[in-house]
Amino acid sequence: MCYGAIPTLDQEGYLREEAIGNFQINRHPSRTLSAVTRSVLPQVRLFRVPVPDNTPSTPGPDCAMYYLSRRVLIMLTCSVLITTIVFFTAYGVYGAPSSAEDLSHEAGDAELLDHLGRRPGLELKQVHVFFRHGQRTPADTYPKDPYVNFTFEPYDWGQLTNKGKYSVYEQIGLWLRERYGRFVGATYRAKNVHVQTTGVSRTQMSMQLVLAGLFPPQGTALQWNRRLDWQPIPYFSEPLSQDTLLLVRVSCPRYTETVQESFQMPEIKALMNANKQLYENLTRITGLTIATPDDVQSLFSTLKAESEFGLKLPAWTKEYYPHKLLPLTKKSYALNVYTDEMKRLKGGPFLRKTLNEWEALIANPTGSHKKILLYAGHDSTVVNILSALKVWDETVLPDYGVMGVLELYRDVSTGQYSVTVGQKQLGQPLQRLAIPGCTEVCPIEKLKTVLKTTIPTDWKKDCVAKDPTVVEPPPSGP
Repeated sequence: MCYGAIPTLDQEGYLREEAIGNFQINRHPSRTLSAVTRSVLPQVRLFRVPVPDNTPSTPGPDCAMYYLSRRVLIMLTCSVLITTIVFFTAYGVYGAPSSAEDLSHEAGDAELLDHLGRRPGLELKQVHVFFRHGQRTPADTYPKDPYVNFTFEPYDWGQLTNKGKYSVYEQIGLWLRERYGRFVGATYRAKNVHVQTTGVSRTQMSMQLVLAGLFPPQGTALQWNRRLDWQPIPYFSEPLSQDTLLLVRVSCPRYTETVQESFQMPEIKALMNANKQLYENLTRITGLTIATPDDVQSLFSTLKAESEFGLKLPAWTKEYYPHKLLPLTKKSYALNVYTDEMKRLKGGPFLRKTLNEWEALIANPTGSHKKILLYAGHDSTVVNILSALKVWDETVLPDYGVMGVLELYRDVSTGQYSVTVGQKQLGQPLQRLAIPGCTEVCPIEKLKTVLKTTIPTDWKKDCVAKDPTVVEPPPSGP
């Protein structure tokens, strides 16, 4: 005879005893899976199983080993199952470690700097990040545009697309989390973060997406909903007509004069004459007056947005888009800040604010200062600021999500403060840029010297026109 029974679970979750040898199954409806998990060891009931008369009367070794191995297997399976249930039950009740238990801020400076790819001995003190919003639907059109009455459902005009949302979340928000997570900490703290956008919905939405990637609340004391790994974070915006920082749309008559003066320069006159026929052709084809590189840039941006939305462009565009429009589009951004004075009037306010932040931190290192300052703007925002830093490459198109990064470091051995400048396009690594006349890690006093022509000391005074009769044109759409 062979004795024994192996407890198993049937498809309905009932415990059953399967006999060794001839099969005898006893179902126990009252003992379900939950009953099994209340006991560490499975309950095995021995019973006698009838077998044919010609079977040996003593249990064989194979039968005994089979029974033993099956029993051990069941015991191990139940142990693993119980351990798993206990773990996830505890996690659901108590949650992940809170921010008080987060030890990321205790990482040494050397480890942090290795993470950032910086040289040893430099301590990161503050970060400024400014970026263009994500991919959008067209914000402008032209009279002969076949899609002039298109609604761009479900987004509407000038709004972030789903691709644009995901790209800024993943390639800016998550990238910032990976790069500066140790520095800013796992938990969002209002005292450590400044957030600002232009008064445009696509920049405000882009910033919310970046913040979602940079500060997910899961695993921190700010986690408020286990089903939603997101938390509300406030941001500041100036109305477009009152923008003093990211678009600089407040009245500045002198800037209007500088634009007019720049178009009298020989090289710009030559550029205009060389493209006179192109302007005339585009004006005739589109029904829109095309007279400057800025007009070309507006048309290029519309065609680009329509194409990326999946719309078929008109046949005429094959001769012009993108190859004939792209060089003038890139040039238009540089022309808006062509001289040092123009750079000071457009990009200078941001540099002045940033420098004020740095100087306040240097003067009082132990005081309360922001760790990271985030700004969401437009293509011109990034170009104007990097141009004021004298590092913008005018052969580059400031595409969606283009980003500038300013990092303030302190040398732990000398106490000297230095600045690095970086630029990043979506999907590309951070590119370090050296300010002309300075090294890649530029001492802050040297920076103030080499950029003295683009950092304003009295911006309002700088904006006073030489000709009091100058009339500022109405601002175009951002």
